[in-house]
Amino acid sequence: MALGETNIIGDVTQTLKSLLTELDVTLESPATLPTGGESDFKKLNLFLYQVLENQFAKNRQWLSPSPGVQEYPPLAIDLYYMLTPYARDTISAHQVLNHAMAVLHDNSIVTGPRLLGALAHTIEQLAVVMCPVTLEELTRIWNALQSPYRLSVCYQVRIALIQSEIRQTVPRVSQKVDVFEQT
Repeated sequence: MALGETNIIGDVTQTLKSLLTELDVTLESPATLPTGGESDFKKLNLFLYQVLENQFAKNRQWLSPSPGVQEYPPLAIDLYYMLTPYARDTISAHQVLNHAMAVLHDNSIVTGPRLLGALAHTIEQLAVVMCPVTLEELTRIWNALQSPYRLSVCYQVRIALIQSEIRQTVPRVSQKVDVFEQT
């Protein structure tokens, strides 16, 4: 299988970033971003930390886009993002996080023209939901990044569909044979 031309995961990330237009959004690992400093800066880090298959959309039927052709169902995934504010001082960081959470709350369902890339050509919608992540779970993420804990909030974006390249031709029924037996 060749590297596809679509990038659904990247398109979801770009869609979220485009919703947060009033903020300076970075996509790098949050462990590499600066803390404090002399200059006045306010940033939000949008870090994709996990991708899982959506268990409720796993057993979909084969699709029939045209007569005689069937497509394997798409891979349905949920993406998990960690939002971390960065600012010169704590109050400014809180302000950045407050604004980001308000924007994502107001855009909890993303459809139509707000979807970017290959997502724009679908009838799908993305649900942006705040995850109830415990402090222990957040600490594990920061430990995995080998960085001290910073104030963070996690969001789940569901359901993104990655199209399959498996297609099969199904012959049409051309003759019907009825067989009856008397027992």
